[in-house]
Amino acid sequence: EDAALDLIPPALVNDRGSGMRCEGDRCAALIGKIGEATSCSIHAVRPEVCRTCMPGDAECTMARRKFGLPVLA
Repeated sequence: EDAALDLIPPALVNDRGSGMRCEGDRCAALIGKIGEATSCSIHAVRPEVCRTCMPGDAECTMARRKFGLPVLA
């Protein structure tokens, strides 16, 4: 919903206003070092697509493989 998206800081929204801005191949809201410790800087207002991604699911597995991390059991 537009109202929910309005809660996301504009600097983190892509130029089309249709989703999150990415820096390279990671979301601009992701902070920390991949493989060590990361977190979402806007966790409370993150988009629905982020809310549905769960540890160990297909999207998580794909991302972990992309970064050379072991798949969660």
